[in-house]
Amino acid sequence: MLIILEGARGTGKSSVAYKLRQRLKHSTLINPTGFHEDGEVGLKKISNYYDGMFELFHKWKSKMSGYTTILDRFFPTEMVFSSLYKEYDFHQKFKSLCKLLPTLDDEIYIFFFTVSDKDVLKERLKRDKILFAQVEESVEESLKQQDSYYKFIDELKRHIDWDCEGSVKLIEIDTAHMNQDEVVDFVFRQIQND
Repeated sequence: MLIILEGARGTGKSSVAYKLRQRLKHSTLINPTGFHEDGEVGLKKISNYYDGMFELFHKWKSKMSGYTTILDRFFPTEMVFSSLYKEYDFHQKFKSLCKLLPTLDDEIYIFFFTVSDKDVLKERLKRDKILFAQVEESVEESLKQQDSYYKFIDELKRHIDWDCEGSVKLIEIDTAHMNQDEVVDFVFRQIQND
């Protein structure tokens, strides 16, 4: 099983990913990284990175039956961040990875975390130790990221090869008025009901 958690800063993904790792037997948690490089060098580096990740998952699929991988963000995050902060165009790579996504595992769950309440987001970012003067700016930035996530999650739906062998489920969860344990319980119910 592959569990992918996506969403902007302050939505609770990383905390939930850690708790899921603790509760799920035979699981591992991976936090894919971005790179500082921009332009053609940055695009080549990030494209090679995701090609390597996909190769790794294909090998795992054949050898690690019954194992769960939890990803705290994946290539949709790169699409969001490159569109907002980079000069290179990750769009073609994003579309090709969307098509290949169902081949990574027989069961794939994508949880798209959102926060509908700006005040809740502000409190969460304060807890993340963002300096007081920068909290408002960080809230606006997180909301801008969230808008971009909506756009590219919709695009992901259009580009996924739904006829492929693997099973992909995309579930949006508004974490604004839920604590971490409630979110973890929600995720567990989703994966256990199938």
